[in-house]
Amino acid sequence: MLKIDSKPFFELAEPRSVDRADLPEDLRRFYTRHEGYGLESSSDPIVRLCKLSEVQPITWKDLHIFGADKPPPGSGWETFSGYRLGVSSFFDEIVYVRSAPVCKAGSIFTIGVDVAGPGGDGPEALEFSLVLAPSFDAWIEHLQKTNWTEYGLVPGSRGDLPAAEQRSIIEHYKALNPRSFWKDAEPGK
Repeated sequence: MLKIDSKPFFELAEPRSVDRADLPEDLRRFYTRHEGYGLESSSDPIVRLCKLSEVQPITWKDLHIFGADKPPPGSGWETFSGYRLGVSSFFDEIVYVRSAPVCKAGSIFTIGVDVAGPGGDGPEALEFSLVLAPSFDAWIEHLQKTNWTEYGLVPGSRGDLPAAEQRSIIEHYKALNPRSFWKDAEPGK
């Protein structure tokens, strides 16, 4: 059975000023009251959310599994950009999207060698990717509902849940990733 992890961030004792005009408003609002445990946290959570100081802008060249190669010409990936928000326990990158051909700006997207994609919608969906949520706030809400377990990163562990919860999780990812592994997923399988 999968160990249920604690949330990947903590609430600050007092709100702080976030002097990062480059960050989208929802991230600035979150980091005003919260801090991620960081990429180098000693625990082994499914999601390692960046500390504010670790949230950095990225482009295609910064993606560890694709960045060494040029993006497919005319695919829209040439203008990919976002903010690195964290990594999974398997080192899949978790990104706040600014521009991607498969999902809207503000979506939370993951890319990694074991990710069951293709993620997002449209012909440019990448095999080893998955849209985790349509927005940052929706992602945090989804994580809270799933007891801080990101099933998009550990899909097999959903088998430990009651069938109704499994169906809810499957529908969540299928709606965001209609061509992915999730389109054929069923409770118990």
